[in-house]
Amino acid sequence: MIRNEEVSRHNGIHVGKIVSHCSSYHPGFIHDASSTFFSSIQSVLPGHILTVDAISCDLRRYVNFKPEKWSHLKTPGDYTEALRSKFSRAVGQCIPNTLENIGSHLSGGLDSSSVSSMARHLWSERALHTFHIVSQSRSSNETAYAEAVAGSIGSFHHLVYPPSNDLEALELSTQLYGQPEANFLSPASNLETISSAAQHGCRILLNGFGGDSVIGSGSELVVQAFDAQDWKNYEELLKKRVKYFALADQYPDWNSLSDSKKFELVLQNSLYRRFSTSRDRSPKALFRLYQSLPGNLKPSPSYFLNRYIKSLIFRVRHRINTRNSQASILHPEIEDLYGRQDYLSTSFPTALRGDLPASYQELFQDVFHPHVIKTQEEFFILGNHYGVSCRSPFMDHELFELNLSIPDIIKFGDGIGRAHLREAMKGILTDKVRLRHTKATLSSSDGHNMTIRLYDQAKHYLFDNQEVWQYLDRQKFGEQIKIALNSRIPHWQKTNVYFLITRGISFAVWLDWLKKHSMNASSTQMLSE
Repeated sequence: MIRNEEVSRHNGIHVGKIVSHCSSYHPGFIHDASSTFFSSIQSVLPGHILTVDAISCDLRRYVNFKPEKWSHLKTPGDYTEALRSKFSRAVGQCIPNTLENIGSHLSGGLDSSSVSSMARHLWSERALHTFHIVSQSRSSNETAYAEAVAGSIGSFHHLVYPPSNDLEALELSTQLYGQPEANFLSPASNLETISSAAQHGCRILLNGFGGDSVIGSGSELVVQAFDAQDWKNYEELLKKRVKYFALADQYPDWNSLSDSKKFELVLQNSLYRRFSTSRDRSPKALFRLYQSLPGNLKPSPSYFLNRYIKSLIFRVRHRINTRNSQASILHPEIEDLYGRQDYLSTSFPTALRGDLPASYQELFQDVFHPHVIKTQEEFFILGNHYGVSCRSPFMDHELFELNLSIPDIIKFGDGIGRAHLREAMKGILTDKVRLRHTKATLSSSDGHNMTIRLYDQAKHYLFDNQEVWQYLDRQKFGEQIKIALNSRIPHWQKTNVYFLITRGISFAVWLDWLKKHSMNASSTQMLSE
């Protein structure tokens, strides 16, 4: 399109899109799904039809969700059977009835493991290849779980080691998309996985993308009970969570503690989290909230004071370590001109929710976040390049519709969360993964290594091209690099830093590509568009 003379004549860079791309927590990043990086080009919202004639343009939603159609389901067994059936159908629809090899990305988590296992359950005679990206970080290494699944389903299992050609991968993805890479980190591992699938004769590559959001966990019940000050229910839910306590590894003597002591620790952590994220955190409001707690749930004031002091010390240290960290790496003039735009009117999740109650809004925002949509589109484009169709069975209309209707208490189960999927996969997915309640962290040395490697490889895009700094602030960007290279700061505290560095580089690569490929080369100078 940008090589078309009529288009390029009126087209320039959409600077507002750069603002959301190079800023963390910008409203445009969350709500705006229709704009592109070109001022005169917009995309049709997914799930919508755009009708254009000589007089007008009409946009209408064609996807409707009716969770009430599942109102006939009553018991946990009913929901389990329906979920197994719909998930089986969703996976089956992604696999053509041919003799070609089936490929499946297998991380070792519940979602990708369920997809791979269901594929084997449906196609016992087909060659199934599973691909696992190996993490170099101990905290995020899931190889043992992936191998357990591969062994149980008898797949041809392939280990994909993160390649070092991060810049080459970014250049290729930019060329294919025509827009900056949407990923938070280098796309090299994704390209390597899809390429490997193609080399092993797989024309289909399944993945577990979207499973967390579509399926849900039921953990919202704890927050809801607290907000409603339903203390009896709050206590009962927390007691169920004790054996699945996510922070148990932070207490070396956890297994030797009594049940009452374990509950006390779970309760204290939950209360502190709820108080620290309360909408009104004024001393008066927090004191009233503390007073509303029943005696058996009310920790001593000294506990909160100690936690507060520790938290304050941590925040001060974190602020000192990351004192130059920014919410964006944009040039101040760009941020001032375009950083205050109102994107709420184009909220894509709200548009898809239609007439459903606002209580569903959070679910729709999780499943139809613009970044989710963009990631799906990029997988589609990459797959086309390698001759592989990347498919996400969880992103299925009826599967999401069914999960909208499943009560949270069924999802919560005995406290493990996602109990309905675990039960539906019984006998299909190995229990080593089906019943695991741990999850690898994404904040690890892997993200650090990818980011610094990409930066080292892409310096010429940044420092040999002055046009980049018409949009980005050179000092802000340099400060992010200093923080990233500071070995005293833990990786999990630098997640946003890695994001900003990668996004800055992806923008610089795209700007160079645009200058070489657009008929209107001067469009890179059009800051007023």
